[in-house]
Amino acid sequence: MAADAEVPGPAGVHLGRRYLVVLAVVGAWMLTGFVFHMTGNAYLILGVPLLYAFQTLVARRPVSELWFKRPAVAPVPSWAWAVAAAFMVFPCTCLVREWGYSGWDVRLWYCCAIAGSVPLAMSIARFSRKDVGPLLLCLATAGVLGILFVAVPNFLALHLRAASAGAHGRRLDPRLREMARSLALYVPVVFILEEVFFRGGLDSYLHRSDDRDPWISAGFVSALWGLWHLPLVLPGLLAASAAWAGIIAVIIALVSVHYAMGVFLTMGWRRSGLLLIPAFVHAFVDAVRNGLSLH
Repeated sequence: MAADAEVPGPAGVHLGRRYLVVLAVVGAWMLTGFVFHMTGNAYLILGVPLLYAFQTLVARRPVSELWFKRPAVAPVPSWAWAVAAAFMVFPCTCLVREWGYSGWDVRLWYCCAIAGSVPLAMSIARFSRKDVGPLLLCLATAGVLGILFVAVPNFLALHLRAASAGAHGRRLDPRLREMARSLALYVPVVFILEEVFFRGGLDSYLHRSDDRDPWISAGFVSALWGLWHLPLVLPGLLAASAAWAGIIAVIIALVSVHYAMGVFLTMGWRRSGLLLIPAFVHAFVDAVRNGLSLH
């Protein structure tokens, strides 16, 4: 199901130039991460001011279009604010509990989860019956691929290590609790970090409703999403003196996995016009990964 007509981007911006702009933005983000040796959370948080500048100065679109393309048909219902408050409870609790020993990047990450609860609740208020199809399709494609590519290999590796050490497997309950905990944090936070940048920001700028090859632009953004992870993994590989063949294999794996997932996440965003669709699926995959990674 197609979303409502898209708001046109800046007049006169040629498709080729849009590709170069998207490439330059992601490249600048990655270069900053490499140069300043950022932690994972700091690297993610850098995307907040970068996205705001991109959306207002380059794309020249309202910030609200990062989360939903369809204009609001009615004021936000009062129950949506109650939903936003409910989603804020857990990250607020984590922020207070960990304040004394966590770094500034962790604190800001929790603040992003708190702030993301507002557009999340507004997206839930806009979710309708016609959005069920895109959500289920996104879960059946990007969700299944993400679990197969990301979560299951981690689980099998841990299980094999535990078996070789003669250790007993961990009960299922702690894994389910970790999945629920991660999902409660990741669903709101991706409305501020990562997912909102690549789908709500970059894809909306690159893609137009009259594009002749929509899969190409979806694949381009998704491949960049995979490369974007390099500042998070490459320093560790270099510090461990990994062989170049291994480094190249990691790069290929990053691009391949995120390309496969990202194309369907992008299509879920385009079909629904709601970031809620790819945001939930992305958060779900990461939550399953965290739960299965317990050892």
